[in-house]
Amino acid sequence: MIFGFPFNESNQQKIFQTASPEVFFPGLNLVLAILLLSLPTLRPSSTHVSLTLDSAWYCSTISQFLSFCDLEQIPIHAHCPVSENLLCAFATSHVGSLSGTTVHNHMAALKAWHAYLNKPWLGSVHLNYMINGVTNLAPASLKHLPHPPITRAMLLILTSKLNSTNSFNICCFAAVTWEILSQWDGSFMASHIPCRLNLSTPLNSNGSCKLHLPFTKVKKTRGKDIILCHINFPLFCFYPSSGLHCLTCKKFLAQCNSIWASSDLATSSAHSFHISGTTKFLLAGVPPDIIKALGHWSSDSFLCYWHSLEPLTPLHVENL
Repeated sequence: MIFGFPFNESNQQKIFQTASPEVFFPGLNLVLAILLLSLPTLRPSSTHVSLTLDSAWYCSTISQFLSFCDLEQIPIHAHCPVSENLLCAFATSHVGSLSGTTVHNHMAALKAWHAYLNKPWLGSVHLNYMINGVTNLAPASLKHLPHPPITRAMLLILTSKLNSTNSFNICCFAAVTWEILSQWDGSFMASHIPCRLNLSTPLNSNGSCKLHLPFTKVKKTRGKDIILCHINFPLFCFYPSSGLHCLTCKKFLAQCNSIWASSDLATSSAHSFHISGTTKFLLAGVPPDIIKALGHWSSDSFLCYWHSLEPLTPLHVENL
């Protein structure tokens, strides 16, 4: 695919045989058509261009739209700009099979496609009504319930079943430890946990530091100093017999869910960890704008993680 269109030797011949390049490539001027003709001799560059634009335009959506036009026998010159009637027809073709959100994303991809080709976007009020209709007619199976947060009980089960002799399991335990510390109120003595003040200034130009552990199994309250050396390894990695591996989100969640499933618990996604952290801060009375800053959110998308409204609502409303 090039610029959202199939491009091969057969199509190249069509351009040569066509008086106007726009008949085959709507919205393209002659200079761009000539560029397309030269792409076979610039395969690495054409591949990069294709991958970049496919990513920006959601190429699957463009392909679906062009297939829809072929099925409905829409003439090529009507492919772009797309009339609002055709946009509505394409949107409603997904009634009962896609959610309104997905159809809205398809329209956004088509709109971006028009913007790149410098063509006017003709979707307006009628299209919005159609998308609302698709949303209302979406079956219940397409409407997912909100992700539940990771609970303290789930974390206890997880840590109890991670094999401490396996490097992968140890890595998973380390990755989930921060979540455990944030949710286990009163489970640890603050005086036993190293904090920022226990970390020294860098010892060398590589950034290696000394960390004082206030409490250890052997030294007890006398503590112990350890050196944290700068190493070019990922923060969470494990070392099986095949060599060094980085812990990915997919591997981590697969391990967590396999343990939770064996305990008859529902599987969770990475969002569940965000939800549990957000909920924890909200229950602690932390202002939403502070939570937004701590989570490095540039938009209000973190509002999607506001769960457990039953205890949250009285906490804030009853204090008015």
